[in-house]
Amino acid sequence: MLIDPLRVAVQEKTVQITDNRVSIIVSGIVGYLINYHSDLLSDVQVNAENNKMVEKVVREKISRDHTRIGIDVNELVKKVLDRLFGYHILQQYLDDDEVSDIRTISWDNIWIKKRGKWVHTGEKFSDEADYFNFVRYCVLKNKGKITEEKPIVVVSDRLNKLRIEAGIPPVNVGSPNLVIRIHRPQIITSLDELYAGESFMMSLEMYRFLLEAVTAGCNIIISGKGGSGKTTLLRALTDKIPENIAVTSNEESAELFSRHPNIIQRQILRNREEDKNITLEDLTSHSLVMTNDAIVIGELKGAEAMAFFDAVSTGHRGYATVHADSAEMTLDRLVTLMKRDPQAQQYMDRYLRELLAESVDLIIYMKNFKVEEISEVMSDRKTEVIKYNALFKFEIKEVTDGEVKGVFRKAGKPKGKVREKLLLSRNEFERLFGGVDTY
Repeated sequence: MLIDPLRVAVQEKTVQITDNRVSIIVSGIVGYLINYHSDLLSDVQVNAENNKMVEKVVREKISRDHTRIGIDVNELVKKVLDRLFGYHILQQYLDDDEVSDIRTISWDNIWIKKRGKWVHTGEKFSDEADYFNFVRYCVLKNKGKITEEKPIVVVSDRLNKLRIEAGIPPVNVGSPNLVIRIHRPQIITSLDELYAGESFMMSLEMYRFLLEAVTAGCNIIISGKGGSGKTTLLRALTDKIPENIAVTSNEESAELFSRHPNIIQRQILRNREEDKNITLEDLTSHSLVMTNDAIVIGELKGAEAMAFFDAVSTGHRGYATVHADSAEMTLDRLVTLMKRDPQAQQYMDRYLRELLAESVDLIIYMKNFKVEEISEVMSDRKTEVIKYNALFKFEIKEVTDGEVKGVFRKAGKPKGKVREKLLLSRNEFERLFGGVDTY
C-alpha cells in the first residue's frame, strides 16, 4: 500500500496546531499587510468599503499560504480582523475605565496606569516580531508612518479617543516603545467632583474661589508636570465658563471633550504633506477671527504661546496648561515658549514677562493630582517688579505608598486685578450660583 506523503504532512500539522502557532500566523499576516498593503490599512478604522478590501486580501493570503494548518479559514480571518480593528492584548486595558495610560517598553514588559498608579501587567506579546508589527500597525492605521528615517511619531486615534506615541531604533536603544494616553469623555470629572469626590483635588473654599474666578473672566494658566491633573482641571473649569461666553478650544490631541454648550473644539492635523499640516499655532491664530470671547489651549508647547497671549492681552479670556516646575517658574517657561515664534525673538525677555504679568491673572500649580498652589500675578509698572500673591496652598504632611496626604489652607487675599474682576462680577456670580464672598 502506497502512503501519500502530502496527506501525512497535513495530518501532522493538524495535530500540532496550537494557540501560539495561530498567533504567530496572525502576526505574520498582519506584517504582510503592513509591508505590502499599507495603503489599505491607513483607513482601516473608518472606511467600510476599504475594510472589505482588507478582508479580501487576508482571505487571499490565507488561501495561498495557510489552507493546510488545520484551522477554519473563517476563524483565522476573524482573528486577523480582530487584530486589525482592535489593539491586540492591550485591548483589555482600553476597555477598563480605571486605566488612563498604557506603556509598553518591550514585547514582554507592559505597564498600565490604574487609579493614578503604575502597575506591571505581566502580559506579553508572542515575540519581538509580533510586537514590532503591532507598533508599526498602531501608527499606520491612525494615518501615521514610522520608519528608520522617522523613528518617533505621535498619532491620534479619534475613534477610540487615544493619543499614541511610538518610537523605534535607531532612536530607541533596544526595543520599540508604545505609550498610549486614554481619554474617557464618558466619565469626565466635574469641578464639583474634584473637591467632593475621591480625588479631593481641592478644598471647598478653593472650589468656590475658582468658580468666582471663572465667572469673573480671570485669565488662568494651570502648570505642573505631566500627569499632575492639569487637563482634568482645565476641562472642569472650561465647563464652568458662563454659557453666554463663546469659547474655542485648540489642542494637539483632543483631550478636553468639554460639555460647554457654546464651545468649538479643534485639534491639529499632522502626519500629512508638510504644507497640509495644521499646527497649534495655526489654530490659535485662526481663533482670533472666530468672534470668540474665550480661547482655551490644551497645552502650550511652542510658538502658539505668542498668538495666545496676543489674544489674551487684547481682551479675550484665556485658559491654558503648561509644563513648569512651580508657580513662580511658570512665566519664565511661557517666555521661552513665546520666543519659539520667530517674530517674538525681537522682544526682550523683560518685555514678554511684563506682557504675561498684565495678561495672566492666576497661576494654578498642580502636583500629584492636587491643587498645590493658586497665586495671583501682580505687576508694578513703575518698578517693573512682578510679584506672586499666594492665595491658597496645599501643605503636604506625608506620602504613603504613593498617596499624598496634607492640608489645604488659605494663604492670602486677592489684591490686584483679580480682586477688581471679582468685585465687578459679584452680581453675576450671585445670579449663577446664589452667593458671594467679599474680598
